[in-house]
Amino acid sequence: MDDVKRSVQTVIVEKQLFSVMNNTKWEMLRKSVASRLPFPPPYQIKGVLEDTPYPQNFNVDVWYWGDWSEGLQPFYAIEWICVRPRYIKRGEKDKSEIIDIRDEFIVLLHQLKIPFVEKHNSIYIYGYVHNMEVFHNEK
Repeated sequence: MDDVKRSVQTVIVEKQLFSVMNNTKWEMLRKSVASRLPFPPPYQIKGVLEDTPYPQNFNVDVWYWGDWSEGLQPFYAIEWICVRPRYIKRGEKDKSEIIDIRDEFIVLLHQLKIPFVEKHNSIYIYGYVHNMEVFHNEK
């Protein structure tokens, strides 16, 4: 076992977290985003070993897509991700439009049986939680 995995397991025990996702579910989600959605939605990630999520500011729409091919690895270290299944498409003469795939993303999550919480135009997918209340206090 490598040092990072050992550190993650130590923090999980110390914080009394329990797993919501596993490597199989994360991988199914990653592959499905790549193959079934028109673009890979941007996300903010909070690692078990980090104090703050990356990127820190993620409460407005962004112009970039998410790195679903490598950015989520290693799965076992993800405390949660906050997905904004939309982005700002820049057009000619400073015109832009919001490209939104919220409905498609939610259908995908339901099909994969991945629990999530939706709030403030974002969808939270938890790798670990303190308790299940997070799923009962939606929106």
